Amino acid sequence: MLAFTSILFTALAAFAGAPIWAALIGAAVLFSISLGEQRKFAARFSNIGASHVLTMAHWQSAGHAILASGAAFGLGMVSRWALLA
Repeated sequence: MLAFTSILFTALAAFAGAPIWAALIGAAVLFSISLGEQRKFAARFSNIGASHVLTMAHWQSAGHAILASGAAFGLGMVSRWALLA
């Protein structure tokens, strides 16, 4: 639920006319939420010797956070253009 709220606020920030770096703040929030979830599995993965899987998951989470936040920002910009033009 917190991730969806972050995406919504990123879109609303773009709709309000925030600069592009607001999308990076949204991505940072999404990434920190994801890292918190992945920490729950760190002990289990290290016990079986598969900690490299979590390293790859961190990179994937960063990419997904940037894509989701960028898409939300783009949607907010398009909505602003469509509704206020």
